[in-house]
Amino acid sequence: MKRNLYSILLFLLASCANNQNQKPLPVEYGETIEGKVILLGKINRANLEQSEHVSWFKKEYDLYKVNNQWVESVEKYFDDINLKLFMGTWCEDSEREVPPIFKLLDAVNFDQKKIDIYAMSEEKTTPENYENGLNIIKVPTLIFYKNGKELNRFVEFSIVSLEDDIKKIVSGEEYRDAYYSQ
Repeated sequence: MKRNLYSILLFLLASCANNQNQKPLPVEYGETIEGKVILLGKINRANLEQSEHVSWFKKEYDLYKVNNQWVESVEKYFDDINLKLFMGTWCEDSEREVPPIFKLLDAVNFDQKKIDIYAMSEEKTTPENYENGLNIIKVPTLIFYKNGKELNRFVEFSIVSLEDDIKKIVSGEEYRDAYYSQ
């Protein structure tokens, strides 16, 4: 029991330490869709946690429960992983998937400096064309890189579960997202 409480306390402290110094990046705002301001371009987690998007981000983040056995089984794989996350602040799929993705990354103490986040338009573009050559067809798309090479990607929704899909990707098991085409 004490070990579990200690682990939880350590996790909470690490999560706070990972994010407390982050300030929102200056970002271009797109159009307003149904009264929501749309973020465009390179953003960071603080843009989601300290803007009008905080309501859905915090709600979904808090609702998601991380399986501790999952954490123990995958955290060793994250040391040499870098990520690119393409999302839409206008997109219900991004609102559903992105907060749990961050909750899982927090659980494995993922270094937030190793993730690049891009807010896209409904046309799946960014003003700076960060998506060029990456075949972003749906959002969210989370691309996993190892040694500078794409390992695999999570696209829009889970095949089995978010945890299972990410575990397959980072451990090198065979995984194909719903839109995979050879």
